[in-house]
Amino acid sequence: MPIHLSSVNRRQFLSQSAAALAGVSVLRIGYAAPVAESMTLALLSDTHIPKSAKVTAREVNMTANLQQAVGQINQLPSKPAAVLFNGDCAYLSGLPADYANFANCIQPLIDADQELHMTMGNHDNIPAFYDALKTQRPEQPPVESKHVSILETPYANFFLLDSLMKTNVVTGELGDAQLKWLSDALDARADKPAIVMAHHTLQKVAPPEGKAWGGILDTAKFLELMHAKKQVKAYVFGHSHVWSHTRDGDLHLINLPASAYVFDPAQPNGWTLARLNNSGIEFELQAHDQSHQNHQQVFAVKW
Repeated sequence: MPIHLSSVNRRQFLSQSAAALAGVSVLRIGYAAPVAESMTLALLSDTHIPKSAKVTAREVNMTANLQQAVGQINQLPSKPAAVLFNGDCAYLSGLPADYANFANCIQPLIDADQELHMTMGNHDNIPAFYDALKTQRPEQPPVESKHVSILETPYANFFLLDSLMKTNVVTGELGDAQLKWLSDALDARADKPAIVMAHHTLQKVAPPEGKAWGGILDTAKFLELMHAKKQVKAYVFGHSHVWSHTRDGDLHLINLPASAYVFDPAQPNGWTLARLNNSGIEFELQAHDQSHQNHQQVFAVKW
């Protein structure tokens, strides 16, 4: 399941057991009494944090970008119900030193008692993550060798999936066992809208011969499942370093911007502020460069 961090100091963060931090696969957030008319989440993807704060890529300092986002989240007028990191927390191969630097970057969130949830991307490495934290795997994960969980809110349920197939291999995969778990979990929560979230992009068409499959290998099965469950309103993902809102039939596809660098200079990098209420969810771009033409652009998904 994804890693869930409560308010702990850095030494505790690097030494507490994964079972203690991530041993609960279903969590309820945003249920503070009385329940407000809306709630917010902060979403980050593709932070690509390297072992040293001095490392840059594509003329971007990834560490500085994450530190900027962390500072902005902590300065929001109202505290988000949770901060979600959607994969590729580490730079390329998920080195222990990458995660040590990542821990330093997110320490102000921990100090502010922000609730953190993380999924893994293709540049993450679960064993190295655990080694850096001096931790161990949960004894009974909901899906064997996968890291999945559910966040229940008053307005919608979030299903956090694991699309990591192999570290530093661009292809993603969910697998039959995880899809079965997702189907059962959705059936058990058909009374609320559902937002499904994983790192990788969808890919309907196989790549040319000799080219790697860049998105989710089992996209066809995954899409069929999401369309079959009418409460699923949106799929939220990263991986492509693109900020966009498209649709596949009635299913909204929200591509989160990269916190790190972009592949297309016209694309913004940054993070996303999500606002939920009884009628839907809005995703608002918080561009690192606030002069970017799409800064504070809103993508709306109505129930």
